[in-house]
Amino acid sequence: MVKEVTFSLDTDAAADIIGDMMMPTVGQSGRAIQSRAQSMASSQSSKPPAIKISTAIGTIKRGRRAIATISIQADDAHQAYIGAMALRKAKDAGRLK
Repeated sequence: MVKEVTFSLDTDAAADIIGDMMMPTVGQSGRAIQSRAQSMASSQSSKPPAIKISTAIGTIKRGRRAIATISIQADDAHQAYIGAMALRKAKDAGRLK
């Protein structure tokens, strides 16, 4: 006797669940990048720019993802340059091992 079982997967709900599961990991990577960039900027200037992080679930071309956004809040062009260079160099700090 053969018994057939059918099921369906709600891909929208699955994307939401995976995004929620990844949020702590994405936040941890973002905080590591922020910390390294802030440290680098502080070593280059007596008045470094503020480097902030925000995390959220967002929609991109390939679907819903956990996203960390790291921004630089500078008072002048010199601070903006220092912050941008520090952020560019600090991106490796957020890599997962």
